Amino acid sequence: MAGCTIADGVNYGGGMQTKKLMPALWMYVACCSVIATGCGYQTYRPQPLAAQEGVVNFRMHNPDSSQFREYLYAQGYEHPIRQWGLRELTLGSFYFHPELDVARAQLGQAMADITTAGQRPNPGASGSLGRSEDPEGRNVYSLSLSIPIETAGKRQARLDQANNLSEAAKISIGQSIWNIRSRLFLSWIDYNAAIQTLSTLQEETKLRDAIVAMLKQRLDAGMISSVELSNARLQWQKSQQVLVTEQGRIRELMSALASNVGLPLDKFEQLPLQIENQQSLLLAAHPLDTASMRDTQIQDAALLNRLDIRASLARYSASEARVRLEIAKQYPDINLIPSYSYEEGFHIWSLGISSILSVMHRNQGPIAQAQALRDTEAAQFEALQAKVIANMDSARTRYDTSINALEQARRLYNDQLTQAAQTKKRFENGFADRLEFTTNQLESVLALQNLLASEYQVQRAAAALEDSMQLPLENLDSMPADLEQAARKHASGRASRNE
Repeated sequence: MAGCTIADGVNYGGGMQTKKLMPALWMYVACCSVIATGCGYQTYRPQPLAAQEGVVNFRMHNPDSSQFREYLYAQGYEHPIRQWGLRELTLGSFYFHPELDVARAQLGQAMADITTAGQRPNPGASGSLGRSEDPEGRNVYSLSLSIPIETAGKRQARLDQANNLSEAAKISIGQSIWNIRSRLFLSWIDYNAAIQTLSTLQEETKLRDAIVAMLKQRLDAGMISSVELSNARLQWQKSQQVLVTEQGRIRELMSALASNVGLPLDKFEQLPLQIENQQSLLLAAHPLDTASMRDTQIQDAALLNRLDIRASLARYSASEARVRLEIAKQYPDINLIPSYSYEEGFHIWSLGISSILSVMHRNQGPIAQAQALRDTEAAQFEALQAKVIANMDSARTRYDTSINALEQARRLYNDQLTQAAQTKKRFENGFADRLEFTTNQLESVLALQNLLASEYQVQRAAAALEDSMQLPLENLDSMPADLEQAARKHASGRASRNE
């Protein structure tokens, strides 16, 4: 600690009068100090958290609440929801999903950090009251202030660090919205794929059962061997087992949808789920031009659009500000200490200056830690970029492969339809028996299963490509037009959404 003091002692006379006035003046100053420091204080209000309360709040989420309807109207949805489609599910997840509450709470914490970073150090005050031992018993008073002054731009460095971390927290809200949408979209694809698979499995099982019955008749008539019947019965048993398994998955996938929306299953089931039309699936077009995505400019644009890339940049800027702050801490702050004392009829004014001298170290440890953190953030940013580019290339390749598989499945299905039409005509004219006709129908169902599976594989690949770029490509209606407004409306409805 280093300091200096400038003092001025003056005897103003009137000792007896001063003796009478100084205690009153001292009490007045003390009372003013207590009142000034007591104004504006916050009081502690406990907010206990109980596990049961959280369960109750979740169970009260209701898609029929007036607050949710107001939210939908603000998003351009002008009529009540009659069934869960992809758009309705997405808007519901943005309103009800608790993950957004977590991201918003983290943003509130980051905003509070900005307030803390911008605070200036509080001044200090001290005083003393004494009495001399001489026969006259003179009183001795003193009062001093401590006014801290930060140097080298420390406050601005703290603000820059807090602002960048706050920006990362804001981006995290958008990242949470995208993650919710991505998980929900995959659940939607899986549910519809299971429904379509169940429908074709039921038809397959029915046809295999009919084939087994006809082969049994032929075996009884001695027309075939038991091996043919055993093979057919084995295939029928396998299809039955797959059918039972798929029926059980439907409930599981519906629960996953409800969870991704942020609703209890019983509230979610209040509205029916919209099922994709099979005919529209067979005619679905996928106009994505993946060849253009090989352009480095498009890749760069996608990298800049990704929320995790932007958040990583904000965290790096925060680490840069921390380095600047720790370097600034090498330079000591200054405390101005004006003081007043009264002793034996003398009024003494003084001005002191104090500071901590950096003689033992120059903040090398914290500077090294900050620089290491900055290097870590830079390395993580570069690793994230490389990972994103690799994921984009992988997703594009997967999408191209699935498109080729879909085209092949569509050609096989169309060829099977042509063959099925010919077999039906031969059957009607008596040139084909019922077993041949039924077997051909089964082949058509299996070709349809393959085509639908290929279509949903394309949808999953498109979802993975969208996720790698964090940009809706095929399913533009599944995202609100204004994500910021969606998040803001979500925040305004938090307090009363559990109506």
